[in-house]
Amino acid sequence: MFKNQDILKIHENKTSLSISDCFKKRFSPKFFVNSNISDDDLKIIFEAVRWTPSSYNRQPWYFYVAKNGSKGFEKLSSLLMQGNLWAKNAGVLILGCYINKDDYGENAYAQYDLGQAVATLVYQAQILDYYTHQMGGFNKDKAKKLVDENHQPWVMIALGKLGDYAKAPNDILESDKKPRIRKNDVFEII
Repeated sequence: MFKNQDILKIHENKTSLSISDCFKKRFSPKFFVNSNISDDDLKIIFEAVRWTPSSYNRQPWYFYVAKNGSKGFEKLSSLLMQGNLWAKNAGVLILGCYINKDDYGENAYAQYDLGQAVATLVYQAQILDYYTHQMGGFNKDKAKKLVDENHQPWVMIALGKLGDYAKAPNDILESDKKPRIRKNDVFEII
């Protein structure tokens, strides 16, 4: 029987250099348990997001957060594409939006800055022993109808605790059992 420690062992990255456990242990599971995520933990996660660097400090991001069991969660989960319906078991769904125009005009770096904010969210969640899975597979046109007119829906994030992998459906188990491969060459000194 496959257990959570088996999944965690597969996904504990064997890095060639010493890096923080926060990076080594992060992975994007598809099997969550619908558990309560405290408001205090959400506040901590988004306080970290608040301090994310951005171009000219424009902070062109906004997040819509919904806990499982709420009407907001129903709205966000209705946006998911067929391949991401597993996310309905997460404790929280988050819709990340970028703001591409503000008082200073168009912002060519809004998507980049949203990406940095999402990375901050992911790692702060990991520090608090939550897992996240980022998704582009959702209906952005429908999402646009749920948000402020200046917010551009860009990413959906499932946030929560790992489910009991002994009870995971076979398709999810097989998908999550695959080790993550990383390319070796990511930089060159010039």
